[in-house]
Amino acid sequence: MPSPIHKIVMRRVQIIYVLGLIFNTTALSILVAVVALGAVTHVVHVGDVWSNMPRFTNGIAPEQFLVSAFEHTKFITQASVVALLGAAGYFMYTATSVFHERRFTSAV
Repeated sequence: MPSPIHKIVMRRVQIIYVLGLIFNTTALSILVAVVALGAVTHVVHVGDVWSNMPRFTNGIAPEQFLVSAFEHTKFITQASVVALLGAAGYFMYTATSVFHERRFTSAV
């Protein structure tokens, strides 16, 4: 039969383990990206944006269009786009650091 100290220690270990699963930064960045993407697609019809955008061969016209479209949206949409880009950037940073750590890069 486990002692009372053993029960207390194991309960704390279980709590730390569950909190580690919940607050994992990679999982949190994926959650933020999914929520931000849902917020953007709820407010903005992305198909209309793509259909109104000039062709990519027109020089800097697509970039100017996207900046103008970003400026003329509501604050919640702008915050969602920034959160989405930040979460995607963090996820890419984490993925590349894992690849470098595991030595999946090409060795010369």
